[in-house]
Amino acid sequence: MKKIFLICLFIGIVVFQVHAQNTQDLTWDIQLLKGRELGSLSDFRSITVENGQNLYIIISPASDCFCYIISQNSEKKYFILHDQPVKGEMKVRINLLQADNSPGIKTLYVIMSLEKQTELENVIKNYKSGLNSQRYAGNMHGEIAKLQDTESDLREPAREIIVSVSTTRGDEEYAKRFSGKNIYVKTITIHTANR
Repeated sequence: MKKIFLICLFIGIVVFQVHAQNTQDLTWDIQLLKGRELGSLSDFRSITVENGQNLYIIISPASDCFCYIISQNSEKKYFILHDQPVKGEMKVRINLLQADNSPGIKTLYVIMSLEKQTELENVIKNYKSGLNSQRYAGNMHGEIAKLQDTESDLREPAREIIVSVSTTRGDEEYAKRFSGKNIYVKTITIHTANR
């Protein structure tokens, strides 16, 4: 009888752990720092930056995940800024204008996922090997649009603006936290103007 109880208990624990892993939600913070002083922005759906200003993005996931950051300029050219897995509690910090500081409108796609996005990674690999190819650019656009459609079918993500730290100057640093889904596609428009 004890053996049966122990076997049932063991099976129950394994099933619970598998279920808990399958229902894990992705929680992550995004922060944008702009200007010479690198002050944080509290609203960043659309950002205006003067040519030569600094603009950094900081992504902070709470658990292991996959992070893809892709920028597209007004000439429809893509720049792959990050396409690697990220360990939980690690921060990804990227200068968004380092790869492309040209004036005009840029669209930034931040794709966060609990699962590896194999199709996106294949498109990125092909794009990197055949830069300036319209076919690969079209494939990139199509894959991002497909992920946006997938994400929009899911419930609206919980998001909140949080005060992450207080600086020595007494200013507050803001970040936006997302949680409740296993994939996100965050789109940010950046207007880069000449001084």
